[in-house]
Amino acid sequence: MRVLHLTTEFPPVIYGGLGTATGGLVKALVTAGVEVAVLLVGPTAGSGYGEFKPLPGDAGARRRRSGGVTIFEVSWFQDLDIITRIVAGWRADIVHLHTFWLWPIAQAIRDRLGIPLVYTVHSLDRAEYEIGAGPPQCVGQWDQQEAVIYGADRIISLTGSERLLLMDYCPGVAAQIRVIGNGIDDIADSKRPKRGGEHAPVVLFSGRFVDRKGIHELMEAIAIVLAETPTVRFVLAGGHRDCTAADMEAWLLPPCLHHRRAQIKFTGWLTSRQMDEYYRSADVLVVPSWYEPFGMVVLEGMIHGLAVAASAVGGPAEILRGGETGLLFPPRDAPALAHAILRLTNDAPLRARIARAGAQDVRENWLWSRVVEKMRGVYAEMI
Repeated sequence: MRVLHLTTEFPPVIYGGLGTATGGLVKALVTAGVEVAVLLVGPTAGSGYGEFKPLPGDAGARRRRSGGVTIFEVSWFQDLDIITRIVAGWRADIVHLHTFWLWPIAQAIRDRLGIPLVYTVHSLDRAEYEIGAGPPQCVGQWDQQEAVIYGADRIISLTGSERLLLMDYCPGVAAQIRVIGNGIDDIADSKRPKRGGEHAPVVLFSGRFVDRKGIHELMEAIAIVLAETPTVRFVLAGGHRDCTAADMEAWLLPPCLHHRRAQIKFTGWLTSRQMDEYYRSADVLVVPSWYEPFGMVVLEGMIHGLAVAASAVGGPAEILRGGETGLLFPPRDAPALAHAILRLTNDAPLRARIARAGAQDVRENWLWSRVVEKMRGVYAEMI
């Protein structure tokens, strides 16, 4: 079985959850004995591997091996015939698309090489706009994503709730949908520091600072929490890739919290290794999203032994069992978010119990070694 993955992100070229999820899946497939290649497309496709300068013809493409994976790097500006010829010699059995922007390339490869196409819907742009208050371009891009959904031989939905949205937005595709979530690699030793009873709990947020991530509700909740328990500390990791921590603080921190600056840390954009350090030093992870197709951050918090509090939407609502492996609260509800944070920060035994249960659950149900077998089953259907 030989599978060609098409993506705009693949480690170390990562801009968000897409790169993390695609990298994890590909690594797990290799471990499971599947032959895998990655077609990495973009104007900065080679940025993680050294200088990349597109040239006329196929001279601007590059083929290399890394971790048992064949990686083809091509520019946005190369001709479809050239890209098809570059990958044709690898003789894939299946093409697996992860970014709908690459639909013309995926369609050309599928049609000209006569192989089936699988498309993973990492996020629905229509839902990004309607539920997550995303920018207007989400509406403009929906026609192309809709074309991919109708054109794919199999559609991977990350959650049951996303499957329902797909069936609502694109009538007639139910038979092509398979629900397979993302996974995570295990951590042998998270090396969490030992803390005494006087330790002030640390609450972590990780993600982009956009409306649909619930960032504004989080700021309201922080004010409520610190008014009641002023020792709690907050770390806000991420934001926007091209902005500094100081930029994020100046933009987001409301005047009512200026006197609490010592309790609220903005980190700026972090590498995955830097992010691991913050996971190890935190106690609680908050995920206050309005729309969350899956939520890799939830698995990351669980595997690192944090107690997770998340909005009862999408992926978090399907990953977490409320009151057992995490706390769930209504989206867009700052007081409810604050209440969940206070429950976990003020009740150390509850926090420890939920963290232990979450870590056990993620190891039993969400490791890539388990998830990848479901994906192999979809590939087997196609072949």
